Amino acid sequence: MAVTGPGDPQGSTSRPGGPPVASGTGARGHDALRAEAAAGIARMEGYLLAQHARTEAAEAGAAFAGRFPWLGPHEAEEIARVFAQEHLELRRRMFQAAVVRADELRREYSGRYACLRRRLVATSLVSAAALGAATALVWTALARAAG
Repeated sequence: MAVTGPGDPQGSTSRPGGPPVASGTGARGHDALRAEAAAGIARMEGYLLAQHARTEAAEAGAAFAGRFPWLGPHEAEEIARVFAQEHLELRRRMFQAAVVRADELRREYSGRYACLRRRLVATSLVSAAALGAATALVWTALARAAG
């Protein structure tokens, strides 16, 4: 919720945790607000995914410890906790590996795209030059035939 802050110039608003934003900011202000909203949504999504992973790890740890009925309650809790920590650490490593691989693929495909784009431009220029030469030959032949 935007409110006019004390000392703000008239016609501007203050966002909680952010600088004042003029009411008529135009397209540039809207883009900044959209980017800020997208970043906030991404942070919220990350938080929810992390909470889900923690819950899933705790459930997996409890299920694992439940396979050993001879354990006392404190031992079962400790095993469940250690299992959950290992589960989260494994997920973290897998996620980091996926991020590294995604970055490698992004670089690889960006390079391929740039190469293909250069080829396309070169082919277009050669085709345009060939078309121009063919047109000149046709006009020359027509001029000779007419003259």
